[in-house]
Amino acid sequence: MKLGKHKKTDKGRFRKERKDSSIEKLKKEYPILDKLHGNIKTLGGAEKSLDVNSLNKVLEKLKKK
Repeated sequence: MKLGKHKKTDKGRFRKERKDSSIEKLKKEYPILDKLHGNIKTLGGAEKSLDVNSLNKVLEKLKKK
């Protein structure tokens, strides 16, 4: 995977999240994900419920709530 597809986190790391990434693990790096409904277990599920296609867009929608 090309570096350009990775995102820089608040802690300075570069990473690209997969759709099957656990929301519980992602909450450690992105605490705003606590706003998601408890039934949502994966990033793919969060994207589907918010009708978006990336982690960045999930985070943007949650910031607006």
